[in-house]
Amino acid sequence: MNGTGNRHGNGNGNGSRVRELSVLRKLLIPEFKSCLVCSRPVKSKGSLPLLCEHCTDNVPWIVQPRCPVCGRAQGCPDCLRPEARSRAFIMNRSAVLYDTTMRAWIAEYKYGGREQFVEPFSMMLEQAYRQMCRELAGDHEAPIRHLFSSLTRLMSGRPQWNVDLITWVPVSRERLEERGFNQAELLARKLAKRLNMPACEMLVRMTHTGKQSFKKRAERLHNLDGAFGLLPNLDPRFFKQWDFIGSREHSEGSFPIKILLVDDIYTTGTTAAVCSSVLKRLEAAIGRSVSIYSLTLARS
Repeated sequence: MNGTGNRHGNGNGNGSRVRELSVLRKLLIPEFKSCLVCSRPVKSKGSLPLLCEHCTDNVPWIVQPRCPVCGRAQGCPDCLRPEARSRAFIMNRSAVLYDTTMRAWIAEYKYGGREQFVEPFSMMLEQAYRQMCRELAGDHEAPIRHLFSSLTRLMSGRPQWNVDLITWVPVSRERLEERGFNQAELLARKLAKRLNMPACEMLVRMTHTGKQSFKKRAERLHNLDGAFGLLPNLDPRFFKQWDFIGSREHSEGSFPIKILLVDDIYTTGTTAAVCSSVLKRLEAAIGRSVSIYSLTLARS
């Protein structure tokens, strides 16, 4: 009996020590995840999730957009065209340039089924959105006022200027079956979660079209003519929740409902323009002014 008891006692003791050592090892030796791109170890507190420092350094950020409308980092001939003045969206901002690095990463995300890229991509979008907020809040204010407003935003954790809800560019049923997910929707919902904002499906793809990247400007516009519509079961009462908020935060009277349209790539702005025109139809349905802003991951 003593021998049996000793064996059980030693076993329990050894098991307990093994568990303690395992916990201690996890505390002293942090576990590293592998980079989505190069498989190098990723620090737990890196600037972009699931990307190593080396790959993060290769991100082609758009720091100072040269075009105030589309957010392009270089000179922009698109926004100088006469038809650009009738676009329904107010402005677009993109997080990064669509260079060879981002082209490869986005291809892995969209066509390679690498949905994990939504983590770093959504953080890139968040940074672009916050930059948009700073622009629209007027951070060119006088220094004292600028300092006060910055401190207020920092304490509240939210920008002074904000959209009311986030939506996305829809894909066709054929494209959804092909990829298994809508890359823009995934980005929009993740961004909304990061910003603690509502995300709502508002648009539907009416027709299946070929890839826009293979088409010229005129072909893009013709290809998307009638391609999008408002979601059939969209309830106008959904927007009434801003009536109370508006009377409290905008005591001067009527104010527009601000919608953020999310997509992965901005090339000529055709998709954003067509989708925004459809979203503007909400004004007749809800009896309120609607302002649309575009946010994209990459700008070509």
